[in-house]
This record gives sequence, structure tokens and C-alpha cells, in this order.
Amino acid sequence: MIVKYLAPALVIAVAANLAVAGDFYEQQRKKRYFEEEAAWQESALAIPAYSSQFVWAALDAPIEVRSQLFIDTRSIQLAEDGVVRVTLRQLSRNNVENISREGVHCNERSTRSYAFADISGQRWIEATRSVWRKVTMTDYLKRTLVNAVCPDSIAPRSEAELIQHLQKSPSKTSPK
Repeated sequence: MIVKYLAPALVIAVAANLAVAGDFYEQQRKKRYFEEEAAWQESALAIPAYSSQFVWAALDAPIEVRSQLFIDTRSIQLAEDGVVRVTLRQLSRNNVENISREGVHCNERSTRSYAFADISGQRWIEATRSVWRKVTMTDYLKRTLVNAVCPDSIAPRSEAELIQHLQKSPSKTSPK
């Protein structure tokens, strides 16, 4: 006789638990897909002082990049905002050198130029139109930079990890 009343009570209890659990998971789904995340804020970091003591690590660039690319391993900065900041050197086939201070946002696969080097004056000149730009499939230079700085498409955990990754590159180091 007790089984006659216990079975329906058990079914009602299980149904109630499923309803509560279903409501909980529905709330989590809405939170994940419909609530806006807080807008990303870039940290305001000063451009480091210009230094002529660079330690260049060569990047392995595709043939479409017509210049050699290098990153200064002494100038790598990983900030809490998820941006990796590096000094990039481009050396053309005619030995024309361009040095810039670049930011790479690994999660967004975007880059930003902060400053350009005045090599003779040994100073940085801040970029006037410094905005974040998504890297496109045809921008081989920026793609090479992002691929070098963001191994496996994620930001490195430390400067040492990034330097180690750069040194494993087939090209290794560059002329001074």
C-alpha cells in the first residue's frame, strides 16, 4: 500500500528537481549568450625609452614578406590587458631599416603601432593614427608578427616563454 503512494510522490519529486535544474541551466545559457561582457580596456603603458642595445630574434617570414623581420627580446612586455608589446625591426633587401613599437592582441588577432624609431636621433616618434586593426589574410607582415608573438593563437604566459619560442625559430638571430 505504501508503494502505491510512494511511486507517485517519487515521480513528482524527480520532476520538480528536473524543473529547477532546467531553470538553472537556462539562466546560465542566457547569461553566457545574451549578456554583454564588459568592454575591453587597454592599459595605458608608456613607451619605453629608446635603446640602441637591441637583441634581435629573427622571425620566420613567408616569401610574400619582402623584408627580414626581427623582434627585440629585451623590449617584450606582457600586460594585464592581454596585449603583447614588442619592438619590431624590418630590414629591406636594400638594407633600409625600420624599427617600430608594436602591440599584438592575441585573442583578437589584431595589431597596433605605437611609435616609430628615429634611429639617427635615437628616440621614438609616437604614431599619430594608432588604432587597433584586425590582421587580414593578405597582410603577411602583420600575420607573421601575430603568429610569432601568439604561438597557438594565445598570448604567452611570460616574456621568458615568448623568448624561448622565438629562439626555437629556424632563423634564430640577426645581424646587428
